Amino acid sequence: FILLFYLPTLQCLQYYNYTLHITKSTKYLLSDAVQSSRYFHRTQHTQTEAIAVKDQSSIASVWILQKEIGSNMSMEKVEKIKPNHNFKKMLFISDRIVTSNNFSKKQIEFITRHTSDKLNAMSYRYTLEEILQFSNDKLSNFSVTSFVWNTINEDILAVGYGKWNDKSSGFKGAVCCWSLKNPVYPERMYEFNKPITCLDFSKTNANILVVGSYGGCVYILDIVQEICDPVIVNEKQLQNFPIWSVVSFLQKSYTSEDEFILSVDGNGSVRKWSGGVSKTYNTEQMSLIYCGIRNDSAKLNKSNLSTIVQNMPGTIISFHPTNKSTYFIGTKVGFVVQNTIDSCNHYDRIFRAHNGPVYGIKFSPFCPSIFITYGADWQIKIWMENVDVPLLSLCYCNAVDDADWSPINSTVIVSVSGAVICIWDFARKTVEPVMMFTCKTGVHFSLVKFSKYGNNIVTGDVNGQVRCFHISNMPSPSFLQKSSILTALENMISNHELVQIIKKTMMKK
Repeated sequence: FILLFYLPTLQCLQYYNYTLHITKSTKYLLSDAVQSSRYFHRTQHTQTEAIAVKDQSSIASVWILQKEIGSNMSMEKVEKIKPNHNFKKMLFISDRIVTSNNFSKKQIEFITRHTSDKLNAMSYRYTLEEILQFSNDKLSNFSVTSFVWNTINEDILAVGYGKWNDKSSGFKGAVCCWSLKNPVYPERMYEFNKPITCLDFSKTNANILVVGSYGGCVYILDIVQEICDPVIVNEKQLQNFPIWSVVSFLQKSYTSEDEFILSVDGNGSVRKWSGGVSKTYNTEQMSLIYCGIRNDSAKLNKSNLSTIVQNMPGTIISFHPTNKSTYFIGTKVGFVVQNTIDSCNHYDRIFRAHNGPVYGIKFSPFCPSIFITYGADWQIKIWMENVDVPLLSLCYCNAVDDADWSPINSTVIVSVSGAVICIWDFARKTVEPVMMFTCKTGVHFSLVKFSKYGNNIVTGDVNGQVRCFHISNMPSPSFLQKSSILTALENMISNHELVQIIKKTMMKK
């Protein structure tokens, strides 16, 4: 007989209705239709003769590799291999190749564009399916506090982590750069002694990441380097208030266009820092101050009225999509402040948006004058620029932790509240979401964001996991997206004055 043993399935071979004996050598015995290590020991001599190859330098058999990196290899050789850059790079590529065998279909599904379904154009049947998960054992007790896609390489997702109310030793915050090519282990991981609260990529250098921390520091990271010593932007003006939002932006001058960083902290201080590692970091400060009137008695006398002056802790910064010098800031007391970069000592506009902390401000990708705010009062409110009252309110039975506009459908919004993912389409429904997906017990979502092509969403939770969900059975988007969103708002609004404002906006567009 000529025996061919295939290594990966060797232990699974079974022989039925006969017994095989090797007469010349009794060292290898297969009997009773059972194969076990007691009767058979695999050695190099059980293999067939090696195939003759002209170029022996690029081919190595299993036995040669086992001989070289097995128990006979000395520790000195291991120590020589570890710091080798080429060896690390080969392991890095090999890890991606092995991982792609398990996740290739899901990865292709994530990056595929949305395809229109004419039969489903008038329906709104949404289905969510979890396809990918970015998680690491070292970050299992951390909360996902922020994430942002890279400005050039859209396969790279930077994620910020924080551990709260933990007195144990070790790092309290981390920044990981995940790649869709390897959802098992992050490409980069940087540890910090304070929780990370916010992230943003540079607008000019895709390898520069701006990081805000709970300890009040604003860092600059170069993610090209595996081991990076972060630059502390505000080292000389450091305060112990948490940095809740950082945004990188470009500002034009008479001669050039420079990059700056805008930050807001828990004390209500809004600061502008010069961007770049080699520059001097100057700051321009503005304080968010609330001035109101308090009635000290039930009697409406002027003597009983007093003025309230207090700082408003900032929560989020959002720049206007077309007017690059205008930005909006949400606060923990429910107000939204509108200002410009050149105005440092006063507000251009302030209005109450929510009866509680404002968690986010997002502008529509199709109509720059429309934006949403959401917060702890269970509501997502749709606003129009320079209008003091909301056009529409979408109410859920829990605080809205995060929300995002769809990049392919102007009337679709996704939000997360606790363990529930909600998809809203205010062109069809405003009383309740068109789809609600409840995740398993113990999950509390903290963030949500649409992918570039709109048929996937990415979520973060308080357990340190980043999940990717695929949305199927979506309705076909409208051909005229700007007209679609304004028409939907006009149909849902009962206030005649607001309808006239929307009609004027439609005529301008």
